[in-house]
Formats: sequence, C-alpha cells, structure tokens
Amino acid sequence: MFVTYTVKNYQFKETSAGRGIISYLIEDKHSNKRKISALARVNKRGKIQSVRPINKRELPLLQVLIKSSINEKIEVDFTEYNKANPREDEALLTGNSKDIAVREVKSEFEIKDHTIYSVDDISENKFRVFQMVALGALVLAAIMFVQYGFFS
Repeated sequence: MFVTYTVKNYQFKETSAGRGIISYLIEDKHSNKRKISALARVNKRGKIQSVRPINKRELPLLQVLIKSSINEKIEVDFTEYNKANPREDEALLTGNSKDIAVREVKSEFEIKDHTIYSVDDISENKFRVFQMVALGALVLAAIMFVQYGFFS
C-alpha cells in the first residue's frame, strides 16, 4: 500500500542533552493533516542521528520523514511492514463500530487566529475582548477630556 504525503512542518523539542521529541505535520492528498511524533537523538552538530516511533506502525513513515524537507512530497510503502506486522486489534475495529461525534482538532503548528467572528469566539478570546473594551473606554475618556476642555 503506497501513500503520498506532503511534509508541512516539523519541530524538535529537546528533553535532555542530545535527546528529544521530533514532530512532523504531514498532509495527504485529501488535505487531511496528521501529526507524527517520535523520540529522537541528535549528534553534536544538531543533526538527527536516530528516531524511535512512539506508535510502532509509523516506523516506515518515519524512515522517509527523517530524510525529507518542508513542502516535499513523499511516498511511503507500507506493504512489507503490514505483512510482517499485522494489526492485532483489526477484528475489534471492524466488528463493533459505533458512530462517534468528531470535532476538528487544531494543530499546535497552526497559528492561532484571534479574530472574533461569532459569539462562540468571545469565550475563546476573553482576554482579547477585555483589551478591546479597555481600549474603547480609554478612547471615550480621551474624547470627553478634549471635548470638555480638561486639558486647557
């Protein structure tokens, strides 16, 4: 099974000297974004020396990702890996499926948009709303001071 992805971004967070967690943000041909993380070791020059997947089924993907760069299209062959490592819980997944509500999960790689478009955004941007109200009050006070001649 061949799958094509585009590498959107990656990030390395050092947890101890020479070790850390590397995370890749990838996107498939249907624009589905996915985050892949692995434990990584770096050499003294800061280059990735080795990776160990957190989820063992992502090993073929990581082997290609560590050699890739941002905006590069990669193609991963999972065929041999899937033959050698069959899914243990595949029967559980196919036999007893239920409809589960899914909500969009925003990636930590994406920039937070602080623009308020609806009432729901107000609860997520309380500090931004407070800043706007405070600024409005200061502007109103300044206009009143000028209008009533407090500065002269």
